[in-house]
Amino acid sequence: MTGPLVFGQPPADNSLFYGDCLDWMRRWPDNCVNLIYLDPPFNSKQDYNMLYSAQVAGDAQYRAFADTWVWDDAAADRLDGYMGAIARPAHNAIAGLNRMLGQSGMLAYLTYMAERLEECWRLLAPTGGIYLHCDPTASHYLKAVMDGIFGAGNFRSEIIWKRTYAHGRALRWGPVHDVLLFYSKTDKWTWNRTYQAYDPFYVEKNYRHKDKHGRYRHVTLDGPGTRGGPSGLPWRGVDPTVAGRHWEVPPDRALPPWINLPDGYPHMTVQERLDVLDEQGLIYWPPKGTKPSYRRYLSVAPGNQIQDVVTDISAIGARAAERLGYPTQKPRALLERIIEASSNKGDLVLDPFCGCGTAVDAAQRLGRRWIGVDISSFAVDVMLERLGDRTIPVYGIPYDLHSARRMAADDPFGFETWAVNRLRGFVPNTKQVADGGIDGRAHLAVQPDDWKSRLALAQVKGGKHHPIDGLRAFSSVVDRRKAALGCYITVEPFNTASARKVATSPSTIHVGGYPYQRFHRWSIADYFDERPPPLPPMNNPYTGKPMAQGELF
Repeated sequence: MTGPLVFGQPPADNSLFYGDCLDWMRRWPDNCVNLIYLDPPFNSKQDYNMLYSAQVAGDAQYRAFADTWVWDDAAADRLDGYMGAIARPAHNAIAGLNRMLGQSGMLAYLTYMAERLEECWRLLAPTGGIYLHCDPTASHYLKAVMDGIFGAGNFRSEIIWKRTYAHGRALRWGPVHDVLLFYSKTDKWTWNRTYQAYDPFYVEKNYRHKDKHGRYRHVTLDGPGTRGGPSGLPWRGVDPTVAGRHWEVPPDRALPPWINLPDGYPHMTVQERLDVLDEQGLIYWPPKGTKPSYRRYLSVAPGNQIQDVVTDISAIGARAAERLGYPTQKPRALLERIIEASSNKGDLVLDPFCGCGTAVDAAQRLGRRWIGVDISSFAVDVMLERLGDRTIPVYGIPYDLHSARRMAADDPFGFETWAVNRLRGFVPNTKQVADGGIDGRAHLAVQPDDWKSRLALAQVKGGKHHPIDGLRAFSSVVDRRKAALGCYITVEPFNTASARKVATSPSTIHVGGYPYQRFHRWSIADYFDERPPPLPPMNNPYTGKPMAQGELF
């Protein structure tokens, strides 16, 4: 955790930011980012929950985000901000969509996205690119918005990713793909030739020949179009211009490593280089006919250049090692392909909706600098756990007691989630209103010696004052649910005589022969003073397995 940033200061490398990405991006200077990937809500009209192991499922699922948009006062304010501002890049697109869609949930979503995409354009370096991950629900509308902001001439690709195999739905084609819209900021953008592995069926069909060096195929040595100069002159009695073509010598990258090239090979004439390749056994002369071909070995074939229909990267399976249970998690291989193609080592990659952090994880593995933003403090905790480094700077999360008080007052639900996640092994509830007095839960790693349940419950009170009745009510909830223990979390210590009496009334439990209080009063002040509550060993909520010392929070 770290303190606030100064407006106009570049974002710190390899850092996470908690809060609305619009607020953060407005702080940062122009042209400071090399690549942006964003996987925002799709307006799918679904609520997405973070899933945990079966032992802490049910009420312990956390609502990661609600992807349902309605027309409200905030949407009306965003529309007003566009209708009268003819200089805004998205003005024409939003005005046209307003005429077509009217004041609807879709327009509310599109104005929300337009605000953030304008900031993305401003942050991008002149050679930068942006990938917007969406689905057919709104991809056609988003493309119009991006045309307005980035310019239709800077549209580069619409990428189709086949994310699943089949959907049996009545009266429509099965929806199995997502859409990625790729734009550049200018007409000069970073692009690295990137390849994907050949399909096994393609290899079997085309690389049919074998020798001691492995599989190979015959490819033509001439290219279309007659040319003057050496490439159009005959070689070994074969004149390529008869067929309206010219000689094309394979590039150095297609040459196998075992051949010996003489000094000065790159400066030889086309015919001299062909002689060298023939002497090395790389030219095939058919028994019938006189047209030679080149032996291209599979071991040096780079594969197919990446195409705009991606079918070789599957969605994350239920048993995949990288699966975190986070809703809409994308496979790292997809992000690695994007980052390799559109950035260089040392470039800065931004993900404004980073969720569980697949993009920042991929960027770090590929030697790029990165910054990630998410509006959920829970997502920030997931990313820290995924990256395996809890010393990564996090901006926007409370970094001292004063900022925690401010968060509790300004964002009570966000504070509730953050506070529950400070307890090792605890996860927040899906419901944040009418939750029956339960804000979070956990599961003890070991069955208590003298208690049938391994359930642990938590409640958060973020106000300045803590009536004793609230503490008594939660103590009753712990007893009624027959939980092994309960944790009552406040901002400031709650240590009155009445509070101490309530806390000792549920007595103790024994785990592995050691006694533990069943009821704990714990404060965020204790958290910043590094005084965790004395809890028994807890299960990791993601895996259901016992947590190692220092794991998670």
